[in-house]
Amino acid sequence: MIGAIHVSLSALRQNAQALRDLVAPSAAAFVVKGNAYGHGIIETALAVEPFAKKLCVYSVEEAAALREGGITIPILIMGPVPPEHFDDTLELDAEMALWDMHEYVHALASAAKKARRRIKVHVKVNTGLNRLGLETDELADAIEDYCHVPDIEIAGIFSHLAAAEEIDSPYTMHQLDRFKKAYSHAEPVLASQGAIPMRHIAASAAAMLWPQTRLDMCRIGIALYGLWPSPQTREAMNGGKLPLQPALSYITELVTTRQIAAGEPVGYGTTFHAPRAMRVGVLPLGYADGIPRALSNNGSVLIDGARCPIIGRVAMNMCIVDLTHAPQAKSASRVTLIGRDGEEEITAEDWGTWSNSINYEIVSRIPESLPRVYTDG
Repeated sequence: MIGAIHVSLSALRQNAQALRDLVAPSAAAFVVKGNAYGHGIIETALAVEPFAKKLCVYSVEEAAALREGGITIPILIMGPVPPEHFDDTLELDAEMALWDMHEYVHALASAAKKARRRIKVHVKVNTGLNRLGLETDELADAIEDYCHVPDIEIAGIFSHLAAAEEIDSPYTMHQLDRFKKAYSHAEPVLASQGAIPMRHIAASAAAMLWPQTRLDMCRIGIALYGLWPSPQTREAMNGGKLPLQPALSYITELVTTRQIAAGEPVGYGTTFHAPRAMRVGVLPLGYADGIPRALSNNGSVLIDGARCPIIGRVAMNMCIVDLTHAPQAKSASRVTLIGRDGEEEITAEDWGTWSNSINYEIVSRIPESLPRVYTDG
């Protein structure tokens, strides 16, 4: 076995239910972009669909995968949709983000009219992340323009927070205030058309730490997978006993073991020299398989319930570990890269710390080519 990702469907369902209940009466939309943060988009979506108001993706291709996989609830495409994919979006009955007031809107309306369907849009407002979205002082005029396009239905108005993971975050309140003011200026136009769009600005961290940001709907991503948006979020929420369970484990087997003499180098660049005679093991995975190269001489795996340090450089498809604390390990011994073995556990957060990254990046960069094994219970 080269390696496999094990995903607990019951953990996903438990997380989805706990998060839905946490944000109620606001609705819960679950984010499954990036192959469901590495967990597998179809299986994840099917597991959490009963608890979701919507599922959120980044691209038309992801929306198509969900529909082909049997998802029937509303899907929101949050990333840019090229005009050549308008027909696909309409055919999928997907909702899409919109932050344009010019030719793009007319092309979208033309495609909807041709398909004899109304396209549901969520109008994005830039409140301070300064990435995508209309400026706050443009929103009212844009809404008025959109309301005069019969082929467009305004289903939502939303923004995205920049610093909600912080316990003390005046900027989060600043963004929320800007959003509410912009919406209040657009509200009379919406009311005149009988439109009541869903307002949403909170992702996982804000939904936990800032209840006032929950509005009508929360877009929950990382927390769905039992991972915390930040250490501060975990510390704050564990007081409330929010029962999140990591759903993903990363498992492989030792290819072989070998004895090396004191002073011998290990791996490319000879960055590790054995301080004594020692036994090492070879793993059939490397940075092409989602193990950050930054874990070179700076991470561990679990074998026989013991932590075994990674020694030498992580190569493209292999890395080497010190077997001092797992003396019985042999070829085909089980290796846990992420997950629990006995009393020990290695988490995606550990990988993030070791590689100066975050758990979001760790799990979402696990290649889709690695097999996913789904368990229930």
